[in-house]
Amino acid sequence: MMNDSLDFDQLKKQVLALSWVHSIDLGGGLVTPGQWGKPSPLIRKAFNGLDFSGKKVLDVGCWDGLWSFEAEKRGAASVYATDDISQRSHKEQSTFFLAHKALRSKVSYHPNVSVYDIEDLGPKDFDIVLFCGVYYHLRHPLLALAKLRRMMKTEGMILVEGDVLYGPSEPYAKYFYGASRLGDPSVWWIPTIPCLRQWVESSYFEILTEYPLVNPEKLPLIKRAKMKVKKLLSIQSEFIFGISRYAILARSIRREDPDYLFPDVDLRDYNLSP
Repeated sequence: MMNDSLDFDQLKKQVLALSWVHSIDLGGGLVTPGQWGKPSPLIRKAFNGLDFSGKKVLDVGCWDGLWSFEAEKRGAASVYATDDISQRSHKEQSTFFLAHKALRSKVSYHPNVSVYDIEDLGPKDFDIVLFCGVYYHLRHPLLALAKLRRMMKTEGMILVEGDVLYGPSEPYAKYFYGASRLGDPSVWWIPTIPCLRQWVESSYFEILTEYPLVNPEKLPLIKRAKMKVKKLLSIQSEFIFGISRYAILARSIRREDPDYLFPDVDLRDYNLSP
């Protein structure tokens, strides 16, 4: 962080001149005016369940770099922050660079790397992968998970976070094409929670912890009653809770998988079935 008052004033002026999505604490009471508001409570809670000390971290879809810098702050030995700015509504990288400079960060920034081409990044054997707010923007989310598995050490940790359909007990995903959802044409798939679990598990990860944004026990009584009636009638409807956020913390593994007889080429190395 810049020390004298003149530098601080200049930094504040530069911060306010840019369009931010993340609220990043730059120190001295200066927080970037992120359009997405305060940092996600789900991701922060999941971070508290991770040990970043001395770890090699990959942050996919980093935007302004909030979680990359947070991993560094929590003791990560190295952090690789990637993005694919060709897919963003605004393609400048000024926000990341400014925060990086203000925080005196050593995070390695790679703004032109698609998750599908993530192996082109070079380094592998990551201890922790952050895959937050990305999968539902992808046409091929399972391919992305397979590519990320290839970037990780066995027994590494992945944090998967994004939009889900709360309520249904069946594993399926709604597909969005043509009409955008809530004015966001970048959304392709929104899975149910059971579907997201199976996406993760079928990519050779073992789910350890789940972080729901909606806790049924804290919902108003009328909503809980509706949920119970829907369940009794076996009516599968996303309108019980609707669309909200969910996070899964999982460990990368190798295993026998009788349910995946012929793993695709990206995942064959992790299949121990004879």
